[in-house]
Amino acid sequence: MLVGLACTVLIAKRATAEKHTGNLLADHGVVAGTDTAPSTAPTAEQATGSITVVALNGKVVPLHTKGEPAILMISSRTCPWCKRALKDLGVMAAGRPLPRLKLLTLEGAGEGVAMLAQEQLTGAQLIGPAGGADRQRLTSRYGGTPTFVAIDRNGRVVRTLPGYPIAEEMKHWFAVMVGDQDDP
Repeated sequence: MLVGLACTVLIAKRATAEKHTGNLLADHGVVAGTDTAPSTAPTAEQATGSITVVALNGKVVPLHTKGEPAILMISSRTCPWCKRALKDLGVMAAGRPLPRLKLLTLEGAGEGVAMLAQEQLTGAQLIGPAGGADRQRLTSRYGGTPTFVAIDRNGRVVRTLPGYPIAEEMKHWFAVMVGDQDDP
C-alpha cells in the first residue's frame, strides 16, 4: 500500500511538473529598473495554453507583438462585467485609441466589434480563438471573464487580474493600453 501511495505521489508530481507554467494568477512583478517580467514568468503563450488566435480577417496572428507591451482582455459577448469594464475604458479613453489592447473575445474576433463600438473604443486589436479546441483550452485556464493579462515587451506575463477591477485599478491597466506606460 505504501508503494502504491508513493507511486501515486510521483506520478502526480511528474504530471504537475510537465504542465507547470508558473502561477498564472500571480503578480510576476517587473525587474527593478526595467519594464519586463523576470525570465521565470510564463510567456503569453504558456499562460493561455498555446492557443491559436485569429484576427477579424480570419488570419492567424501572434498573441504577442514582439517588442511591444500589451494588455490582453479575455472577454465574452454575454459577460456583463466585460461590458462594464469596456464602458469604464470608454469613459477613460474619451476618444483616444487603445493600440495596446488586445480584446480576445471567446466567441470570436467579430463579436468584439459591437462591444467596442458600443463604448466608442478604437485602436484595439480584435482577436478570437481559432476554433473550439482553442476556446476550450482558454476557458479551462481562466475561470471567468473578464480576465486581464499584462504582457511585457518580451512576451512574458507581468500580471494577471481575473474579474472586473475597480476603477482605480483599471487606471493602471488603461495607461498601458494607451501607451502612457509599459506595465500596470
